[in-house]
Amino acid sequence: MAAPALGFIGFGEAASAIAKGLSGAGLDGIKAFDVSIADDGRRTALEAKARGAGVTLAPSLPDLLADRDMVISAVTADSALSVAETAAPRLAEGSLYVDINSVSPETKRCIADVFSQTGAKFVEAAVMAAVPKFGHQVPILLAGPQAGAFMEAMAPFAMDLEDAGPDYGVAAATKMFRSIMVKGLEGLLWECVLAADRYGAAEKVLNSVEKGYPGIDWNGLASYLIGRTAIHGERRAHEMDEVAATLRAMDIDPFMAEAAGKRIRWAGRFDLKAVFGDQAPEHYEEVLARIRAIKKSGSG
Repeated sequence: MAAPALGFIGFGEAASAIAKGLSGAGLDGIKAFDVSIADDGRRTALEAKARGAGVTLAPSLPDLLADRDMVISAVTADSALSVAETAAPRLAEGSLYVDINSVSPETKRCIADVFSQTGAKFVEAAVMAAVPKFGHQVPILLAGPQAGAFMEAMAPFAMDLEDAGPDYGVAAATKMFRSIMVKGLEGLLWECVLAADRYGAAEKVLNSVEKGYPGIDWNGLASYLIGRTAIHGERRAHEMDEVAATLRAMDIDPFMAEAAGKRIRWAGRFDLKAVFGDQAPEHYEEVLARIRAIKKSGSG
């Protein structure tokens, strides 16, 4: 089987890490389009990221889709459906469109409906771990009748793909309900260290938690999760909005999902990504120090 002509719509952290890994595994000719290419202030960083991943940037979405037989959508949750609607009629017959965005099962099914009216094929995908840690070998859960076709096409590149069956929504639901735990823990750790930091007791508090729940480095976990939220808070908050909407549709009150999303979105008000860029800080104290400085200056 010939290697796919792969394109990425959106070239943020997840897409660039997956693309870099695939390039290293021998997949040549990867292209990508990201809306930031039209932003003079962000284009230089985007171009550097693409060069580092061995990827060619397309100047527009139609240019990207013109010669691609496989596309991975890695955009923001709130734009996943509209991007699919724009891309679907521009893809060639038999092309695969793989949506890895953190959206609700209902949104995935809506995207599937969009592609049911075209000659292109849709694959639902859910990324089940942090991409930077695993690169293109991050565990990805797939759903839909075309999941097997994607797995076959990518078999030479050692991706970690699992077929969850032919029904759309299963992969997204698994991701959503996992996020209640993961993002919920993020919200808890944020609130815990914010309060404990006022008394210089954050490390002691988490050391105490570790005694009750051994086997986990709670200070290390807090640093990792808070660091990730510092640079990706808005995206993660949007994901919790999707989780809450999914729960409401199931007639389950989303108490925990809404609370986690609210705390994560609160962290976004400090524009920490502008401080740390794409490199997450190594310790939560770096994040807390920045918040203290912003509050002291009266700008936050």
